[in-house]
Amino acid sequence: MKILIVCYSYFPELSPRAFRWAAIAEELVCLGHQVQVICASSTSRAERECVGGVEIHRAGSNARELVKRWLRLEATVAPASTAIKVGASVSVRNRVGQLMKSAYRHTVRKLLWPDFAAFWYFSALKSAHALIQDSRPDVVVTVSLPYTGHLVGLALKRHHAIRWLVDIGDPFSFMTETPVNNTTLFRGLNARSESLVLEMADAVAVTTEGTRQEYLKCFPTMDQSKIAVVPPLFVATSMKDGSVPYFKLPNKIRLVFAGTLYRTIRNPAALLELFGHLMSTPLGAKLELHFYGVLNDCKPCFDPYGDLLGSKIFIHGLVPRAEAVRAMQEATVLVNFGNSTAYQLPSKVVEYAMLGKPVLNFTKLDLDSSRNFFSDLSGVCNIAERELVSDSAALGRVMNFIENPPAIALTYVEQMARTHGLQAITQSYLALFHDGKHLAPRHV
Repeated sequence: MKILIVCYSYFPELSPRAFRWAAIAEELVCLGHQVQVICASSTSRAERECVGGVEIHRAGSNARELVKRWLRLEATVAPASTAIKVGASVSVRNRVGQLMKSAYRHTVRKLLWPDFAAFWYFSALKSAHALIQDSRPDVVVTVSLPYTGHLVGLALKRHHAIRWLVDIGDPFSFMTETPVNNTTLFRGLNARSESLVLEMADAVAVTTEGTRQEYLKCFPTMDQSKIAVVPPLFVATSMKDGSVPYFKLPNKIRLVFAGTLYRTIRNPAALLELFGHLMSTPLGAKLELHFYGVLNDCKPCFDPYGDLLGSKIFIHGLVPRAEAVRAMQEATVLVNFGNSTAYQLPSKVVEYAMLGKPVLNFTKLDLDSSRNFFSDLSGVCNIAERELVSDSAALGRVMNFIENPPAIALTYVEQMARTHGLQAITQSYLALFHDGKHLAPRHV
């Protein structure tokens, strides 16, 4: 079978979509299928290359990435022994970067539709047309975020007789907590566009049943039979130098968060307040708090804790996935922040569960998706953020959990692997590619 994947973020990008689809694409190749990927260009990679048997075509100008690299707006990859100190003095280059970001937010971003990747649409579509004419793929997969990829798929569907799968990482038109464009101007256009995408697609995949139900509620005329749930993926990562501890100092109690922070849906304020309180308890001398990933607009949350940065609180920024996994493996307790939307599930929760580590799960909602996901896992301490402010018993429960973290049953991890492992997820997509019918792979 020939498969064309349109995915803005792909290897070696450090993003959930890149991790997910690079693993799936390479697994499809191992199963005997021919896979081509169109993704965004990169200053560090060739325009065309083959990685893991996958033929990668990078489309678009490098101008955006070059500017961002020069201004250091993207989080840098930091060694494990270092930390980015948020309160450090700002360089001239960073001041220029902040001014340009502010100008972008107040001008271009307010008028750009559908999202930041709007200009990538033209080069990606051109590459896709050429590959379809040359290779004649059996199925085209478009991946979001960003939503622009689905507009590429919509144009391809109108011009070619192809089967089209829309894979949705995050919703588009009803994602009000972190909107990707100016909803004051584009709310109606967003809904009409996504409705057309859903209508024209042959199959649609989302990662949770809650998201599926939300789509059916927002688009009641949609054909329910073509939207399926393909859950979050866990991909095992080979560890290097596993005999050498990742964290150098022994006898520490380490809380580790890995993921992306947002002020509106994944805010670390409650965790930082808890950690500040714990510093005055007998646990304080042993505690460390580590953040891996992008802070986004949550940097001000760390300002009140400047005296702890670099000694007790460590902000590592974006690091290679293998490094983040090593940190999570050696953590005493992993930290998760439930989303402010009941239908979405943070992509990291599956990785947390599969690593077999205790999890401190902060929730905002009574119907929190993370709490539901962890319902069968004994090694989780669910804590509503509002309880930490008013309930001393809840605080004591958290302290006891951190000091005496429970063990995770191996049977639970094995059960998770059957649902969220690479083979299971890949087979789910193959069923959607084939419209539920089994087709033998085409060996290449």
